[in-house]
Amino acid sequence: MKIVKSVCMAAVLASGLFVAPALAMNERETVTVVAPEYPRGAERRNLEGAVSVRYNVTPEGQVADVEIVEATPAGVFDRAVLRALEQWQYAPADETTEGVEQVFNFAFAG
Repeated sequence: MKIVKSVCMAAVLASGLFVAPALAMNERETVTVVAPEYPRGAERRNLEGAVSVRYNVTPEGQVADVEIVEATPAGVFDRAVLRALEQWQYAPADETTEGVEQVFNFAFAG
């Protein structure tokens, strides 16, 4: 089952930076959502970008098998997204939910 993002949530972070993970609407309720931290090196260089990921959600609600689909600029924000997704938790279900897609946008606010 492929689930595509349809709702956007912005998490405003300190120093005028924000990361906006698009949350997928599906039968799996998100219990815990953690926004990625803006990498300090990217902040110092005034870099903005986005990371698209695809992953599965286990029956226990854990994010698994995360795949970076696209990252711009490549390699800059990937690790922050992966660290955040390790902390996400979905409601339990009877089976694995496959092909959940998210886009995380990194930009300076204002």
